[in-house]
Amino acid sequence: MLSLQRQNYLVHSIAAILKYHYFDAMNEWLLEYERALSQQVFDETDRNYNLPETQHKPLLKQLAKVSNSVITVFDLCVRRHVFISPNFFDLFGANTDIEGMEGKIHADDLQALTQHAITAFQYVFSNKETMHNYKFIADYRVCNAAGKYVRVIEQQSVLEQDKAGNVRLALSVLDLSPDQNTWKPLKCGVFSKSDNHLFPIRSLSEKNSAGLSPREIEILQLVKEGLLSKEISERLCISVHTVNTHRQRILEKLDADNAMEAIKYASALGLLS
Repeated sequence: MLSLQRQNYLVHSIAAILKYHYFDAMNEWLLEYERALSQQVFDETDRNYNLPETQHKPLLKQLAKVSNSVITVFDLCVRRHVFISPNFFDLFGANTDIEGMEGKIHADDLQALTQHAITAFQYVFSNKETMHNYKFIADYRVCNAAGKYVRVIEQQSVLEQDKAGNVRLALSVLDLSPDQNTWKPLKCGVFSKSDNHLFPIRSLSEKNSAGLSPREIEILQLVKEGLLSKEISERLCISVHTVNTHRQRILEKLDADNAMEAIKYASALGLLS
């Protein structure tokens, strides 16, 4: 039988190995993230971006004040944030360095969030002419100013493109999630503003167009208004079985446990009125 000292040694050795492999894998994903951003080639002499002082700043400051959302803007050419709303520091702490935010993200969410962001960016970057139609949406856990984990929903979209069609400025709108269950893993998707579809990240990597369809959004809206499946079937002239099938698929696509959770999540994403 192993001595207690030997058992402790083995436990610490295994922990060290797991930690090494975790950070090794995480570093690889961060490098892959950097490579994804580097798909865009910018003209270094093009400096016609005066966001911090003129075009967008007043509107963004007002948006942050009215909505209480944390608003940030990232310049993909110089790779730094050029706008941060004051309430960012209210949520994360006065001394928080936004360029090191990965340290605030829950360890169980960070790697998957990075992977999903890579997939989403590659998809958006490959559709330059329509990239303004898309938003990358993530529901994940972060450590707040009080040192406690809270769920947030972040929506990233294109704010400005350069002359070559590259994403120069990316807008982030971050809010506390209506679902503060911190035991659940992250959720990610890409929302198409042109047809109100929410695409799961896995559908992008699989080249699949599955997402919340207009019919599913319509049914979820009626559920939110308090209609039962039978009433929805009569309103839409479809069978109760079809309604229930749609409802089940909605739960699966939003990774929700029940209709109330799906409604909260879809409402936070702006899919429901």
